[in-house]
Amino acid sequence: MGIIMLALAVDIALPTHRAGIVIVASALSVAIAVAPLSAGLGSALEPGRFAPYPLDPRRLAVSLGVAGAVGLPGALAVVLGIGLVIAWAATPTTGAAVVAAVLAAVAIILSSQYLVAVAGQLVVSTMARRLVTTVARVVIGVAIAAAITTVLVVLEEREGEALSAIATVLGNSPVGLLWAAPASDLAALIARVLGGVVMVGVLAWGWGWMVARLLETPLRSRAVTSTTGLGWFDLAPATPGGVIAARSLLYWTSDSRYRAVIIALPVAPVLMMLAFAAAGAPLPPLWLVPLPVLALLLGWFSHNDVAYDHTAVWVHVAAPLPGAADRWGRCVPPILLGIPLIVVLAPLFAMWSGVEGALPALLGVSAGLLLTGLGVSSVTSALGAYPAARPGAGPFDQPPTLGARAGWAQSLSLLATIGFMAPALIVAGWGFSQPEWFTVAGIAGAATGVGMLLLGIVIGGRAFRERAPELLTLVMRT
Repeated sequence: MGIIMLALAVDIALPTHRAGIVIVASALSVAIAVAPLSAGLGSALEPGRFAPYPLDPRRLAVSLGVAGAVGLPGALAVVLGIGLVIAWAATPTTGAAVVAAVLAAVAIILSSQYLVAVAGQLVVSTMARRLVTTVARVVIGVAIAAAITTVLVVLEEREGEALSAIATVLGNSPVGLLWAAPASDLAALIARVLGGVVMVGVLAWGWGWMVARLLETPLRSRAVTSTTGLGWFDLAPATPGGVIAARSLLYWTSDSRYRAVIIALPVAPVLMMLAFAAAGAPLPPLWLVPLPVLALLLGWFSHNDVAYDHTAVWVHVAAPLPGAADRWGRCVPPILLGIPLIVVLAPLFAMWSGVEGALPALLGVSAGLLLTGLGVSSVTSALGAYPAARPGAGPFDQPPTLGARAGWAQSLSLLATIGFMAPALIVAGWGFSQPEWFTVAGIAGAATGVGMLLLGIVIGGRAFRERAPELLTLVMRT
């Protein structure tokens, strides 16, 4: 419905609107094509599932293609094509828009089915399947965000040259080839339509070949491998904090709930940067936004870390484990991930921003937000834990009931982190008028982060030992 409403609002005479059609349609095409992967692999219509039956590969390929057309991705592709036709209605290129829309819808449907078939054949382990699902969801989120941002920019009637440049690039690529066809001159129109025909033909041939191959080749099974050693536990020091750090690192590298965060964390800063740009903020200084936001979210994520352990937390409760060791060990993975990112990315972002002297502030404030967030999380994960998805659950799975406690814990931990870092953030703001304040802000931010981390570990450690039975009861109910 939203696509149809946007199509009705398009003024095809405006260059920005024509460029917006290409960008939005291209972004949504990518989202629709990968949509089946976001729901997990193992579709009932995978070609390999029909291998036991004596079916003709060509007929099966056609049948599965038709089945894909009547599914959700097919319906969305058809709606997107209808939107293109509506936008170009009552113009001399209406016929070309119809042809382009049909070809584009078919291309999206075939691409979607081909991706599912290939992923189902290549991705065999549970970890890899969940990773593919998570990446697909991130791609969909970024594509939808790009489409929304484009619409906002078009409505503001700004950045016409930038939109046209992006639309030109997309229009010369397979993603936007057909969406740009109605806006082209005769020669380019013919070339794009012929290119679309070739693209659909290649996809159809590839789909038929894939179906025939999967009917003859059994699905791959997961290979059994043997490993030696204790992994992260071999590398960690033989101390209570070191053991907790090793187990936390194991979670961060193997648990789908943590991997989803690692993949999705960069999306929020990018979306925030795009939102500011759409609102009219100058682009170069916006490069100072993503890194602090990323550091803030990375530190904040651990605010419910205890609940993620589920029943494994009983080991911490039963053993004579110092609370501070538990708190410190859980902080190690975000620090090992966040500090190198800050050190590597801060010089680049400071240079791209063009703001004189901003590097010290960007380094110190980002590190401060990360460490302060971990300090606050060390306390809130002991005092304000709430039910979380069980280990092994999908990255987007949630327990049946969360209640208001979850909202309060999430909000207060985030606001507390920002509040403790407010002085450094304010001083950093002064640096835009007097650059010497940037150095002061960097020192203040780093000092605040270290202090809050140590304080949070001490307070959170005591709270963890005092509330250990209650925490164990909480995770057992999850």
